[in-house]
Amino acid sequence: MLYNAALVLEGGAFRGQYTAGIVDTFLAHHIEFRSVIGVSAGSLCGVNFVSKQYGRAANININHRHDRKYISMTRIFRKQIINLNYLFEDHGYSWQNFNEAAYRRSASHFTAVATSVESGKTVLFNDPVSDELTVALKASSSMPFLSEPQRTSQGPCLDGGITDSIPYDVAQQQGYDKIVVVRTRDVNYRKKPSSKPVKELYRRFYKDYPVFAEAGIMRPVRYNQQVNQINKLAKDGQLYNVAPKSPIKIKRVEGNVKKIRRLYERGKKEGEEYLPGLIRYLEN
Repeated sequence: MLYNAALVLEGGAFRGQYTAGIVDTFLAHHIEFRSVIGVSAGSLCGVNFVSKQYGRAANININHRHDRKYISMTRIFRKQIINLNYLFEDHGYSWQNFNEAAYRRSASHFTAVATSVESGKTVLFNDPVSDELTVALKASSSMPFLSEPQRTSQGPCLDGGITDSIPYDVAQQQGYDKIVVVRTRDVNYRKKPSSKPVKELYRRFYKDYPVFAEAGIMRPVRYNQQVNQINKLAKDGQLYNVAPKSPIKIKRVEGNVKKIRRLYERGKKEGEEYLPGLIRYLEN
């Protein structure tokens, strides 16, 4: 069923396997949303959800995690540990290509969230297609320090989580009264303030983009504010909050495929547990 509601997907690198499990549960139960908004890893899960490709997001990281063309620490000095181009190429018989025709046919609108390196502000890519879609997803998912800024139609961009880690505000701006947020952190998680070394690293690394550097430094403050507001809205019944029921313990670039698979299966299991409350919220 297509709901006149927005689905918001938080990022979190390999924590996104939890999100992959959640959205695959939605697909299994034929639950769709008029708007799907993703940031970083959430955007990669979101686009596969819109194209209705069950299992694709999980299978890539389970079956191809140790392909050095995809992820390799040897590329750290080239700022390309994760080769995002890999996600949009054909890798043979076992590889499930992205179905852009299905994505275009979908009744859902898709928004990828990134951060402008020049202005330090949130950038939105609404219903991107073809090359723009690829660039938008790469921009949304490019982690600071580990990736080069992506050249987009809106200038150089990096990880959308820098300025809008959980973009429920985008759903509000789009006019949706029903908003479902899928988190990759438990409800009690809060970020610690940026340490002095982190502040210095941002300011040195992005000395040509001082506004972006300050945005990165202030990320924990904004993140915690967002979490507090989301929890309040969920308590008041204005938002439905899907979050891990206990802390996720996985590295940002996890190498243990068993852990990756378990997290995906956990997302599917907890998705089933959240389902009755979710449907009540959407249909009330």
